[in-house]
Amino acid sequence: MAGFENEVVVITGAGGGIGRAVAQRFARKKAIVIAADLDKARAVHTVESIEAFGGFATPYAVDVADGVAMESFAEDIHTEFGTPRVLVNNAGYVTAGPFLEHTLEDWERLLGVNVWGLIYGCTHFGRQMVESGRGGRIINVTSVAAFTPIPLSTAYCASRAAAHMLTEGLRLEFAGTGVGVTAVCPAPVHTGIYEDGDTDPGNIARTIVRAAARNPAVVSTPIEARALYLATRVSPGGARLAARVLRPDRLTGLRTRVPRPSVLTRIDDYLARKLEGPDRR
Repeated sequence: MAGFENEVVVITGAGGGIGRAVAQRFARKKAIVIAADLDKARAVHTVESIEAFGGFATPYAVDVADGVAMESFAEDIHTEFGTPRVLVNNAGYVTAGPFLEHTLEDWERLLGVNVWGLIYGCTHFGRQMVESGRGGRIINVTSVAAFTPIPLSTAYCASRAAAHMLTEGLRLEFAGTGVGVTAVCPAPVHTGIYEDGDTDPGNIARTIVRAAARNPAVVSTPIEARALYLATRVSPGGARLAARVLRPDRLTGLRTRVPRPSVLTRIDDYLARKLEGPDRR
């Protein structure tokens, strides 16, 4: 995909964190941004931040876990703006704590947002993209938790693993339609979800926009996540052993312990090439 000027880009969970940063970055690429969030006021705040630098965006309030609401949302977008060129399924929900202390309501909300939210988005907007004949991009934001167990996060990891496999399968099904499907798997991000997360949402946003242009299958970011994903492919047993002592601050603190940023950058670029592969237009 050459560029995003005047292309419609739908982003869920756009009221803050990664979603807001993604909306702002696509807007700077002159896209027509649809900033959707459960909280309308937060979506409006994102739109105002975009309009401040001359970008174009429209706020929407939608609960991605509500199938009827998502179908109506997709229909409204299609009627007013046409078929989106890019869908970023970014809305997410997290719980933490012992498995046996999770309630049925915890599971329903977790799976509703992290799994059904992606299913609804991919179904309604994916159908529009396929039927349009123009193709498009679906970016599902999951987590390193999709392939690495995190202590006291069994439920969250399970929901992200389901979302990841949904993405992998959908990529195969949509092959040949012009619709690319990518899983973006960030390390814990400083958005309020993880107190120890220190990954910057702006860096994740840059990765997502690049993924929409290149169409890789899986993008783990930043370097900690790339290395962890590579480790799970090389030695699943070793990765599971490491996960027993894993803490979010250990996962996200690597950059602060490397004395030469230039070395870290070269390593990260190498891992990105290995994991993302060549451009796929």
